[in-house]
Amino acid sequence: MSEAVPQVENLIPQLRARLSAMDGVAARRMFGADAYFVGDAMFAFFSAQAVVLRLPGSVFTEAAATGRARPFLSMGAAHLNGWAEVPLVGQQEADLEDLLRAAHSTGLRAARTAARRRRPTRARRTRRTAG
Repeated sequence: MSEAVPQVENLIPQLRARLSAMDGVAARRMFGADAYFVGDAMFAFFSAQAVVLRLPGSVFTEAAATGRARPFLSMGAAHLNGWAEVPLVGQQEADLEDLLRAAHSTGLRAARTAARRRRPTRARRTRRTAG
């Protein structure tokens, strides 16, 4: 027998708690919604009936192909690379858990990349000329 599909109103608090418990995750409010970050890298946020996740390419492709997710459209038109809208209605909890972990790993990678970019470069020595 398959796993019971939880009700959306019960599922959202559970998913928020799981996201908050992941390593290095901070929750912030953005545009009236709860958003989840690792460092400065956002990897998840909630809409009324969905969770929007930044997924690795292979996971994004598989989730879209199986109908578990669809590309997230910002402002109704602009496609954001790697962002998938995962409707909560009818989703299996185990499937959502896998997608949350994949999004968190994307957030970790993005945070590490951003941290490397912010590192100060070694100051170059300048030669002073007498003049």
